Amino acid sequence: MLFKDVIGLNEVKARLIESVKSDRISHAQLFLENEGNGAFQLALAYSRYILCSNKAENDSCGKCPSCLKINQLSHPDLHFSFPVQLSSKGKTSDVYLNEWKEMVKGKPYFSESEWNKFLGNENKKGVIGKDESQNILKKLQLKSYEGSYKIVIIYGAETLNPSASNKLLKLIEEPPNKTIFLLTTTSLENILPTIQSRTQLVKINPPKIEAILSFLENNGSNSNQAQEIAYQANGNMAKVLQLMDNEDPQQEYFQFFVEWMRICFSRDVAKAIEFSTSLASIGREKQKGFLSFSLEVFQKSLQGNYLTLDNVHVSPSQKGFLEKFMPFITPSNVLKLHEHITDAHYHVDRNANPKILFLDVSFKLFSLIKR
Repeated sequence: MLFKDVIGLNEVKARLIESVKSDRISHAQLFLENEGNGAFQLALAYSRYILCSNKAENDSCGKCPSCLKINQLSHPDLHFSFPVQLSSKGKTSDVYLNEWKEMVKGKPYFSESEWNKFLGNENKKGVIGKDESQNILKKLQLKSYEGSYKIVIIYGAETLNPSASNKLLKLIEEPPNKTIFLLTTTSLENILPTIQSRTQLVKINPPKIEAILSFLENNGSNSNQAQEIAYQANGNMAKVLQLMDNEDPQQEYFQFFVEWMRICFSRDVAKAIEFSTSLASIGREKQKGFLSFSLEVFQKSLQGNYLTLDNVHVSPSQKGFLEKFMPFITPSNVLKLHEHITDAHYHVDRNANPKILFLDVSFKLFSLIKR
């Protein structure tokens, strides 16, 4: 991936390019994003630019031996570390490198849940363990093959377990000569403070809507389709690609949400039990996705009350519902709604019983969703 292939993010691109030109590359950088904003893609384009032997003014050449190797994700001085589902097959990224290359080449943007699914179980979270940190250490003890930088991209740094984080901390504190660490994360609070303090934070804001619309229209979407997809994706390029392929569960989440809110408004206990049972069957990752989607709807509803929906990124298919629903979301209940949904997300992630959990949240929402 070149810088031109990364959608939007022009200001961050310019800063990274300037750091290379001025020879002021920080040896450890932490790319913070909301999922799908392009942190990994930016790290990959940045690595290519650093290693490129025939740099253009604002991008890699794409043709030199270094660029050709990166096209195949096989440059000997560019290493990847990513969460894996620990099994008898192995506990380090190297064991799953072929699967990783297939995913990265096949999908320029992808989500963690898509990667977990690719490994065989979308409901099982991957982890970067102590064996992986030891593996990175061994690689970095070797000299650079091509006499330039050695670069390690750590995708999903929030999945580093404590043992791996502590081993990595020592490497970041005293890195081998001309070594660069590029960490990507969607969850700063799950990164050790000691690692945060030793890395340069690079905040990746969502691509602007204009950049996403341009990408969609250049890839065959008409104007109406592009707007529908762009507003639903809300800056998440992995979701944009899913929507283009009609694979994204957003419409299913929306239907769940509408049903849930009607149950909560009517305070129908029997239907709440039935709804909780149906949600329990969709799998943990989809449950988390649905809860995240619910938070977005509450947020957009509150914004709509103050800004009007014409000034909020809402897909046309959802606008009619939100016009009727947003009067029920006010400053007096939105904080409690946010608290209950985020608590539920936390407990789903930690294998709580989904039937009990969603029924409990439904009862809490009974008293909050009212005129």
